[in-house]
Amino acid sequence: MPKRNKLLAVFSILSMVVTLAMGLGGSVPVSAAITPEGRLPPSSVITYNLYATDGWWTMADGLPIYSYGYIGGRSDQPMRWLDKDGNLFKLVSGVPTPANPTDTDGDPTPAPTSGGITGPEAAFQGNAQFPAPMITAAVGDTVIIKLKNLGVVNPLGFAQNNQDYPFAPNDPHSVHLHGLDVDVANDGVPETSVAAIPANDTGLTGYGNVIVYMFSTKTEGTYFYHCHQEADIHVTMGMYGALLIYNKGEAGATNGPGKKGTLFGFKYDKDYVLMLSDTDVRQHFSEAGMPPDPNFGYTGDFNPVDFKPQYWFINALSFPNTIHAGLPGFNWANWKAAHPGYDPLITGSVGKKEKVLVRICNMGFEAAPMHSHGYHPQVLGSDQRAWRWASNPANGFGMEKNTLLIGSGEEYDLLFDMKQQAVFSNYQAGTDSRYDEASGLPQLNAATQFPAIKEAGDPVAQNSYIGGPPVSGAVGIPGSSQIFVYHNHDDYKATNNGVYPGGMFTIIVPTP
Repeated sequence: MPKRNKLLAVFSILSMVVTLAMGLGGSVPVSAAITPEGRLPPSSVITYNLYATDGWWTMADGLPIYSYGYIGGRSDQPMRWLDKDGNLFKLVSGVPTPANPTDTDGDPTPAPTSGGITGPEAAFQGNAQFPAPMITAAVGDTVIIKLKNLGVVNPLGFAQNNQDYPFAPNDPHSVHLHGLDVDVANDGVPETSVAAIPANDTGLTGYGNVIVYMFSTKTEGTYFYHCHQEADIHVTMGMYGALLIYNKGEAGATNGPGKKGTLFGFKYDKDYVLMLSDTDVRQHFSEAGMPPDPNFGYTGDFNPVDFKPQYWFINALSFPNTIHAGLPGFNWANWKAAHPGYDPLITGSVGKKEKVLVRICNMGFEAAPMHSHGYHPQVLGSDQRAWRWASNPANGFGMEKNTLLIGSGEEYDLLFDMKQQAVFSNYQAGTDSRYDEASGLPQLNAATQFPAIKEAGDPVAQNSYIGGPPVSGAVGIPGSSQIFVYHNHDDYKATNNGVYPGGMFTIIVPTP
């Protein structure tokens, strides 16, 4: 028996044994969960239903790649999801129905059940979402995550070059709660905690296909989760999502990012989540069983030791999709409706003196030196802990950096003070600019009392150096001439398969 099949068999047996021992058929009575201190958890209980499956993910340059991921959401809220073609769907009485981004109705995700796949669950098969659904809660809440493995279906559902690929392995999956101080049973590492969940068609139908993770939130901060079964494969294949813990009473605990809040004692007006990642498409080709592809140096098999990415992402998007633009067929409104809380375009009001919290974490395998133009954000903390020694809310001072190296698995919380910049640029429009020799500041072209900025060696003022047309902004971002780049300063990581700009590249926009 091949080594991988032996491992799958071992994990399947472990999953069956542990699941039977714990009695995790579908739900867990909260009253039975005692904290290490011997107290019952708080009465506020939040349930997330997640499903592991596969899907197809289209790169910013149009290349489709086969992937694994999660789909689902909070049990008391409607959900939206995208299919491989970018079409938006919702559940209506358990039936997948085409949706509009502005729809407010729809059903919450069905609760996972053991033994077989229900009709609503079948609608999720092959529609893994990237990133995974965001999980939010408040300090003191009890969070229950129910995970069901729907197996793989989509190698047969996407023809590339007139070829179908039916060879993807039906892997077990888990949820590792990265950074959370949970006990080992809820840690999501199959080798040391509750085993990973085999797919439904592994011969263990009715056993081991649903698992429940449960924890009480203790510390505010930015966390994330990912599959820890064959993590070298499953993470880069797309199995990751954000997990945010807010302070009690903050709107973000229920509605996600974009609302006022406080982190480590610092007030902010809205927050953003930036999940960085990278991928080598040869891993995706290999999992799908695709034939060799000389364009990517793919020989028909792949070992993660040879990882060399061609694509880099912010929230599973590459530039220009990160700024709400992209190739024909990319529908930003649909994407945002299916991925609430994952908008990577950072905006904030200068006039209102807004402070914007950026929660940035690296799910990729490579380190990311992220650089912000025009701003020096304050580093509030890292890896879910405040930097009291560097950032003190009592005096308002702290470590400010415009380039921060973020390692694999690392997280930082950055506070941008939007009033560091004006809304409009000082550089004036025209065919040539003028300047004040005393102050060195640019002046209007009509202000003829000031000399024009000349081209080097050109004595004729009419041929003076550029003023040019006013900066009009980026596609879909009207009303501001100030647009600042925020990107990976390993600039080859700001490309899409070698084409610049792309990859980990977005913008910061000061608004009125």
